[in-house]
Amino acid sequence: MRWFIYIQYFMMLVVFAFIAWRGRELAIFSDPNFVGAFWMTVFVALGVAVINLIVGNYVGYYLANMKGQGLTFLDVCLQLPLIVPLIVIATGLDVWFIRLDLIETVFGVVLIQLLPTLPYSIRIARNAYAALDSDINQYVQLMGGTRKILIVDIYLPLLRRTNETILLFAVVISISQYAITSMIGGGIIQTIALILFPYFSSSQLQLVAAAALCIIGMTYGMLLIFRWAYIGVIKLVRMIDG
Repeated sequence: MRWFIYIQYFMMLVVFAFIAWRGRELAIFSDPNFVGAFWMTVFVALGVAVINLIVGNYVGYYLANMKGQGLTFLDVCLQLPLIVPLIVIATGLDVWFIRLDLIETVFGVVLIQLLPTLPYSIRIARNAYAALDSDINQYVQLMGGTRKILIVDIYLPLLRRTNETILLFAVVISISQYAITSMIGGGIIQTIALILFPYFSSSQLQLVAAAALCIIGMTYGMLLIFRWAYIGVIKLVRMIDG
C-alpha cells in the first residue's frame, strides 16, 4: 500500500515536471524577487518548524501525562485557533504586534504563523506520547538511566516519525501562508507565497505546475535534511557519551 502511494506521488511529479518543462518562458524564475523570497521562506519555515518541534513535544508530553479537569480546559484552548477563523485572530493580534514593534519583521511573521501550526503539532505529539507505555520513565530509572538516556535512546528514536510529521506539517503550512504573512510582514517580508500567489490564479498550466513543483521541492528538501540531521544528532550524542 505504501509503495502504491509513492508511485502515485512520483507520477504526479512527473506530470507536473512535463507540463512545466513545456513552458518556453517561465516568468516565476525570472522574477527579480524570487531568490530573496526563496531564502526568506526557508528561514521563516525553519523557525516555525523548530518552535513547533520544541514546544509541541514539551506541551504534548505534559498533556499526555496530565489528568483531571484542567486537561479539558487546555483542550478547548488548543482548539480555539482551529475553530475561530485565522484571519479574525490575526486581525486582533495585529494591534499587539504594532505595539510590540513586530510588524514588518521576520520574528513577527514566525510568531503569527504559529497560530495555524502549533495547535496541530501539540495534538500530534500528545497522541504520540499517549500511545507509548506510561511506565517508560520508571523502567529507565530502575535500570539506572538518566534523563539524557531517556530522551536520546528512547523518545527520539520512537518519535522520529512523529517529529517528521510535525516538521512536514509546519513547513507546508508556513510556505503556503499568504494572508497573515502579508498582513504582519506588510509586504516587506516577502515569501514564496507572496511571489507565487498571482501564478496560481493564472490560466497557464505551465506556470501553475512550476509553482507547485517549487513548493513540493522545498518541502521535501527540508524533510530530507531534517531526517539526516535527526539521525546524525542522535549518533553524535551517543558517540560523545561513549
